[in-house]
This record gives sequence, structure tokens and C-alpha cells, in this order.
Amino acid sequence: MIDEDNLKSIEKLHAMRAEGILSDEEFDAAKRRILNGTSNRPRTRPPTGRPAQEPGETDYLAWAILPLRRYAQFTGRSGRKEFWLFLLGVNLVGAALAIVWTADTNVLGFTGTIGNMAFAVLIIGFLGILLPYLAVQVRRFHDQNRSGWFALINLIPYIGPLIVLVMMALPGADGENEYGPDPAEL
Repeated sequence: MIDEDNLKSIEKLHAMRAEGILSDEEFDAAKRRILNGTSNRPRTRPPTGRPAQEPGETDYLAWAILPLRRYAQFTGRSGRKEFWLFLLGVNLVGAALAIVWTADTNVLGFTGTIGNMAFAVLIIGFLGILLPYLAVQVRRFHDQNRSGWFALINLIPYIGPLIVLVMMALPGADGENEYGPDPAEL
């Protein structure tokens, strides 16, 4: 019994032969490959610049660190899950370091050694996270079929980051766009 995909493929072959794209020999060879199940057409999508190991649907930690693996990659698209889990992870780590920093502060406002180390890690971490944060924002704008230069809205005092945060919550464009394939389909 021929499955529906193979039937559609053979119909396309007939149309290509009728248009003169395929010769009779090429048509017969391709039809035999389809019927034998040895079609040379790939069943999966070719690599698209996304990491080889895409996280599983419920692997939230892997989704949160995916922007770190794509550290300064400003091309392609990123879904909402990647952005929001990264933002959640950054804020949780930042909050934990801020708690350690403030907990080691005495009544007079002097911070102890552990608090100073937590503050230093917080500042260095902030500087280290800045580039992947901008990169994932640019990829989110690409997912919405917008230019990555929209990230400059962050520079508007007071309301700029709020506008960008709202824009990050908007859904991406369906299907492939000029920036690459839909991350929801990968």
C-alpha cells in the first residue's frame, strides 16, 4: 500500500515530467526510489544556525542557558520561551546575589567580605550577561519580523526598557521570514 506522502511525491514527479523538468529515465528512477522507500529527499530540516542540541520541551534550565550558548549571535530568531526563561534565570541569580550582599551588611551600612564578593560577582555577571541579553532581544525582534535595531528603544530614558519588555511578549511571525525559520517549528 502506498502512503499519502509517497502518492503526493509521485504526483509531483508526474507534473515535473509533464513540464519537461525530468526525463523519462529520471522519472522512473525517482519513482522506484519512492516506492522502495529509499528516497534521497531528506525527511528532516537541514541545520539552520541554531544549536545542534535544541532543548527539550520541558528542559527549562537548558532553555534558560541557551542564550549563553549563543552568546553573541545576533542572527536568526529566538522564541518567547528562550527569552523569558533566560530573563527569569538572570533575575533569580541576580536576586540571590543581592540577598547575600545585603545580608552581609551591618547596621552601620558596612559590608563584610562575603557581601563584597557577592557584589563583585553581581557587577561582573551583569557585564557578562549584557551581550547575550542584547543578542536574544535582537533575535526576538527578528522573530517578530522586525529589525534588530529596535533594541535601541532601550536607550529611551525610563519608558524605553518597558516598551521593549512589552514587545518581547508579543508573538513571533508564523512561518519562515527573512531572518530564518520559525523557532517554534524547529
